[in-house]
Order: sequence, then C-alpha cells, then structure tokens
Amino acid sequence: MPHISSYGDAMNPTHSDEVDRVLGHTWPVVSVKWVDAEARGGPGWEDPEDMVEFALRPLATVHTVGLLIYECEQFVAVTDSRGPDQIGAVQKIPRGWITSLEFMVPEDDSVPKPLPLDGSRAS
Repeated sequence: MPHISSYGDAMNPTHSDEVDRVLGHTWPVVSVKWVDAEARGGPGWEDPEDMVEFALRPLATVHTVGLLIYECEQFVAVTDSRGPDQIGAVQKIPRGWITSLEFMVPEDDSVPKPLPLDGSRAS
C-alpha cells in the first residue's frame, strides 16, 4: 500500500508543488479510530460536583472512515468525498489521539461489480 509522507514542516504553508504532488496521488480509503478531546463550562462559575463528574468521565472514541489525503508525524488528514474538481470537508486528526489506522483494501485484490445506475440489482 502506498504511503504518503510529509516533505516539509506541517506548521508552515505548503508549496504549490507539494499540493500538486498530493493531488496527483490516489487517496487510499482508511479507517481511523481516535479519542476526542472534550471541554465543558464557560466564563462563569460552575457546579463543582458537575465538573468533577465530567472530569472523571472517559473520553469519547470516534471512528472515521474516509480518503487519506495526507499524513505526517503530527496528524493525518481525511476527507469523505473527492470529485474531479472538488473535495468534501477535511478533518485533521492529531497522531497522539489515534488508537488505530487501517487501510481498507480487499483481501484478494478483487473489486465487487458496481450496481447499475438505473437502480436495478446486478445479478
């Protein structure tokens, strides 16, 4: 499976050659499981019991499936859709939050037959 890696510092703006390189790749489908950060409360005072109960609650585990656009030491970037001239929203997940990342590929390199566009089932 191809591996997309970073050529530069993820905190600096990306050069157009790097953008062209990433756009030129086929983006693999991945399954990412990760732990999300949470915050609760506002600028005012909060009930201590409610805040301690919140602090003791486990973090939520999130499961994201999508197209892996880019990955580097700091994060992975995933989108849900890619068209010829547009893509869907991009989600950047910090590496430290990821509990698993799996490439979703058929085991025997076979691809199922697509369904016809007229809505009828393939036989």
